[in-house]
Amino acid sequence: MQLSDECKGCLFNSQLKKAEREQTDKLKLKEFVDKVRALCANPPKNYCAPLLMRDIDRAYAWIFGTGLDYSEEKAMFDNLLLKMEDKLFQRVISADDCLSEALKFCMAANFIDFARLSDLNAESVEYVISSAACAVPDAVALLSLKNKLETAKTLCFLHDNCGEIVLDKILIRLIKQIYPGVAVTSVVRGGAIINDVTIEDAKAVGLYEFADVIGNGTAIPGTYLKEASKETLEVLGKSDVIISKGLGNLETLYGEGYNVFYMFTCKCGHIADRFGVPLWSAVLTEEK
Repeated sequence: MQLSDECKGCLFNSQLKKAEREQTDKLKLKEFVDKVRALCANPPKNYCAPLLMRDIDRAYAWIFGTGLDYSEEKAMFDNLLLKMEDKLFQRVISADDCLSEALKFCMAANFIDFARLSDLNAESVEYVISSAACAVPDAVALLSLKNKLETAKTLCFLHDNCGEIVLDKILIRLIKQIYPGVAVTSVVRGGAIINDVTIEDAKAVGLYEFADVIGNGTAIPGTYLKEASKETLEVLGKSDVIISKGLGNLETLYGEGYNVFYMFTCKCGHIADRFGVPLWSAVLTEEK
């Protein structure tokens, strides 16, 4: 999806706040601000938000010596949700429609996004849980997902952020329970970027117990096919079902010819307009 002015402003503000919290060298901070302004003012043609975020992180690393570090935030949200995992899983399997209930949590959990929201804290987890209770998976997309899982042998799950990966894990656990013949491959980022999930994060939350996990070969907050690993492209090509989490995956993968079930929290006005959904709503949609 084309980079919008809304994306430029959002990424500029969120990452500047992060830099200001952690850096005290005013000259370097000014250099960072000027560099990000230049990136936002003159992005390459056909750029998208995840590529701009990669460039912002590279600029930060060049000026301060290391990329933007979200390890503390990632660990906090993973640990908070891991403590809730068993209780939430019991809630899911006790529901009349288990798959729908698990999807609600996955959709709502995409709220945990430091590219869009720079001031998330422990209270944000409670917001996610309460939002899940109000989420309603699209009935047509839900039925289609169920039908495809009934006959599927392979599922590719494209993950997004830490914290929400625990809710993804609950969904995968459920799918493995309901559809035991489905082999799941989880695709995470190939390197650290914002609070996105890496191989190390997947290990930390125990995702390997329920899925094969691979890195996508890039430190880009999305699934950018032009730079994705050969293994990632092979998994996408052979999977019977593809589930994609978050806006970064949506913005890099939408329109590329794959049949994908997208789950996300609609945090952006241009995404709300594109899909005809309310801002901040939890979304399940299928691209055929």
